[in-house]
Amino acid sequence: MPTLPTRRILVFGFLAFVLIGLEQGILGLFVAEMGAQLDRSPEELGLFFALHGVGSAIVTGSALIDRLERRNAKRIAMASLSLSLGAAMVVTGESWLIKLLAAPLLGAGFGGLSMSFNTLFVTHFSQKNAGLLNVLNATYGLGAVAAPWLVSTGIYSGEEIFIAIAALSCVVMLGAWGVDDRVPSTLPQTQTTDRRTQNVTPLLVTAFFILFLEAGLTYWMPSLLVKTSDNELIGANYMAAFFAWFVVVRLGAAALAQWITTLGFALIGLSGVCASLLLVTAGVIPLSETTFIGAFMGLIFPNAYAWMLMTGHGGTALGAKVLLSAITGATIGPWILGWIWPIFGDTAVLLTLTGVSVSSVLIMLRTQSRAGEMSVIR
Repeated sequence: MPTLPTRRILVFGFLAFVLIGLEQGILGLFVAEMGAQLDRSPEELGLFFALHGVGSAIVTGSALIDRLERRNAKRIAMASLSLSLGAAMVVTGESWLIKLLAAPLLGAGFGGLSMSFNTLFVTHFSQKNAGLLNVLNATYGLGAVAAPWLVSTGIYSGEEIFIAIAALSCVVMLGAWGVDDRVPSTLPQTQTTDRRTQNVTPLLVTAFFILFLEAGLTYWMPSLLVKTSDNELIGANYMAAFFAWFVVVRLGAAALAQWITTLGFALIGLSGVCASLLLVTAGVIPLSETTFIGAFMGLIFPNAYAWMLMTGHGGTALGAKVLLSAITGATIGPWILGWIWPIFGDTAVLLTLTGVSVSSVLIMLRTQSRAGEMSVIR
């Protein structure tokens, strides 16, 4: 593996995560507004989210095809180009077909940049603790906060934010052109195929549930809030505060990373989301006053991803499998919720997400226990 340009990984990693944060922060709001303008049903909007996930799955899954991966040294540059094209297309005209074509391009950019820089930061900077990894993901939170805040204050429209994403993604493409994100696995070659599968499967299931939860909340929350309020900016205001918690808690996690493990952070986040959703369904807290859920959500994915890679002794290949499973969850989750919501209502959506968070906690605890048992045996 060639020597990696550390400074460029840091600079363009942080910039890339601001951009994908902007994209995720504006996507739910933009799609909700687009659905109203173009008179599209929740099922059709769910298809847009699903195609976004398909794009992420394609670019991530390519890392598992050896013939492609040997020639895939420009994944970061190509993902940046895809994000740029998707951002430009989604604001072009009023054709629903063009919007749907933009969705997988946006997803490919999001998935490629997320996988590449998360894996590089875990394997090269965060072997002992997840401090720098949480800082990286805090920059994602900065973008995710900025997008709805800029819309809610009237400084920029959703269309203008996507145009900015398109332009700055080209900067990342050029600046990170020479960065190769491929990282070899550290999994012992003596393990049998059955043993490897047994070790990896719980990680993949956990990744599926975690992104089901995160995408379900971030994509559908604006729509759920708009339905219950006359304030058309309630969704934007909520998501700005929600992602502000992302930034605060991830910077806090970076400071505490020497004392709390990545698994510990992830479990705190999942437990907090579960408890918060239960309080909402019980009527104790109004949904509009639950922006603090962003604090718990912000702890989950980066720390769970680092824990999965370290537990599975993985490099790019395992990272791709984990993220492919996560993308599948992010694709299927919003689509399923898009069918549940009009039939069973808001409470059913929240209870579904609660069940997903509980399942994630149980699987992670069981997997960690088995990993500890195997360590003692060795």
